[in-house]
Amino acid sequence: MFNDIAPILAALKRGRLGAGLLVLQIALTLAIVGNIVFLIGTHTAHLSRPTGVDEPDLFALGYLLDNPGSAHGQREADLAALRRLPAVTDAVATNSYPLRGSGWVEGISLHPGARDIQAQQGNVDLYTFDERGVATLGLRLIEGRDFRQDDITDGSYNRAPLPPVVLITRSIAERLFPGRSALGQTIYLTPEPDHPLRVVGILDRLQTHDAANTTDTATAEDSVVLPLRDHGPRGLYLVRAKPGQLAAAMTAAGAALREANPQRTFGKLRPLSEIRATAYERDRAMAISLTIICAILVFVTALDIVGLTGFWVERRKRQIGIRRALGATRTGVIRYFLIENAMLCGAGVIVGAAAAWALNYALGLRYGVPPLPLWMIAASAIAILTLGQASASFPSTRAARIDPAKAIRAC
Repeated sequence: MFNDIAPILAALKRGRLGAGLLVLQIALTLAIVGNIVFLIGTHTAHLSRPTGVDEPDLFALGYLLDNPGSAHGQREADLAALRRLPAVTDAVATNSYPLRGSGWVEGISLHPGARDIQAQQGNVDLYTFDERGVATLGLRLIEGRDFRQDDITDGSYNRAPLPPVVLITRSIAERLFPGRSALGQTIYLTPEPDHPLRVVGILDRLQTHDAANTTDTATAEDSVVLPLRDHGPRGLYLVRAKPGQLAAAMTAAGAALREANPQRTFGKLRPLSEIRATAYERDRAMAISLTIICAILVFVTALDIVGLTGFWVERRKRQIGIRRALGATRTGVIRYFLIENAMLCGAGVIVGAAAAWALNYALGLRYGVPPLPLWMIAASAIAILTLGQASASFPSTRAARIDPAKAIRAC
């Protein structure tokens, strides 16, 4: 094998331009494809993150009350009608749901009087529902207790007074109270920065309305739940169907509400699975587009390797014929071209690895892209080397079939 290196280097010197262009293309392919694959991975990993609710069996619909003065009675009548349906487990009135795209966001603080962002400990999503909300949504309470009926306040979250207790998610508990339990601790929210809110329970997770737009898992789950029945003229119902009966529950719910309230306006019934698909539609489209770009780059690089190796085989027919006449085996000829290809691909991989790191560094400075892990560069390098050997195998095999006598006479 080592005896082939000297003649390979001599041959490459005579074709420096072609060899240099191939090395450059391999380097660019490694740098671009490595970073694109990494970006696809980092930006699509959150597509499968759980929201914390029972997505397969939940659906949402908006409502508009025709008589705000009797809001409580109308809302309770709607919920009673929904809960009576055979395919429905439970229903609850709320202000938002995960991945909705819009919701209530307020500042959170550990100290009273914090009205500006500099004095607060960040922003959180606010959810409101009564004592049936945790069970209806399928949320998992990991510490503390659920809301009780006497915790529930009637009114609006942005009008005093707020309820005295709240539920928070694990992400908030770990961030605001590291190394200690959040149960019994006091927090403050922007609507009433001097009103203490005691934490009575911690939820495993409840994603925010905007979770699809962040790759930070902790931020995507920063939610606070208020035990509040909002008496505004509009809102949302979240309905949990019995397992496997989502379609039947949605059909029955729409019919029941329209029959009981023919003059009322209700929004479109949307299953949580559809809401997830819509929320991540742009991310999926981006991933598909980048994957196609990667495939095109890899395909073009493979074609160039095949073409250039085939071109060199044609140019060296006489040399191959002489080597074969002097006793070189077919395996030796194939090995010669595969070693040549490995040397070129190896040079391209070395340059490409440095280029991949430099490109990732630039993307990090400009767009906050996380550092490219070494294993990703190594995996990309191995993939490029494997591609090079596979692409060169066909023209190398063709070179081994050249008849020595014909090759010498033809040249």
